[in-house]
Amino acid sequence: MVLDLALPAPEVSGAVALTLPASDGANIPVRVLEPHVKTRAAHPPVALLVHGLTRNKEDWLADAPPTHGGAFTEALRAAGYRVYLLDARHHGERKLPGEKPSLLVKRLHAGESGPYVSMISGTAADAQVVLAHALEGGRPARVLVAGYSMGAQVALMLAAREPRITHLVTMVPPDIEPTLGEVAPINVVGRVRQRWLLLSANQDELAPVARSAALFSAAPSKHKVHRTFESGHALPRDYLQEVQRWLAAER
Repeated sequence: MVLDLALPAPEVSGAVALTLPASDGANIPVRVLEPHVKTRAAHPPVALLVHGLTRNKEDWLADAPPTHGGAFTEALRAAGYRVYLLDARHHGERKLPGEKPSLLVKRLHAGESGPYVSMISGTAADAQVVLAHALEGGRPARVLVAGYSMGAQVALMLAAREPRITHLVTMVPPDIEPTLGEVAPINVVGRVRQRWLLLSANQDELAPVARSAALFSAAPSKHKVHRTFESGHALPRDYLQEVQRWLAAER
């Protein structure tokens, strides 16, 4: 399956709005994008994409920093994927007036971890609800979950819980203290057995090189690849080409 990510994404069309109920009664705003091409498979491949801190699901509809997600989404659709996007808790359509998700991180560093942990764990639970909805009609041969930064943190939690996921792409997952339980990637990566692509950066203050290497080594997956870029937490757009090569090779 080859994805063409070399060109900027065209204007995105055909995004259908969907609201799903979370396990705690909250509403999960979702966008569903149908594949551009028909497939002979009974169930088309599925991709669930999760955005980063202070961002929103529309990151995956625009070819702009830091995610450049529009190119990724459109390439997936062109390859036959049905793509699902959701807003994390306290983000996008779920953000209250005046609310600043970044303040939860500041409170975390000040010793008040509860609100941050609740945001991440709640978002992971919501992502699992979206995935369950996506797979209601039957399980496709390929189920991809990808996330950028905080979204990568959520994606790792989801992969640890969901054996139905076949492929995992995580871009610059942040290094979180193990004392925070399951929201810390190092505490869940030992259950990641999917085909996994980890993208990190050698100047990333949120995920030091040694910590990213340790995270990669701790995963029991027999099909995992780690690529490091010469950048900070915002990866260069070229990271999309690495994703393209990896997905094309992973049959």
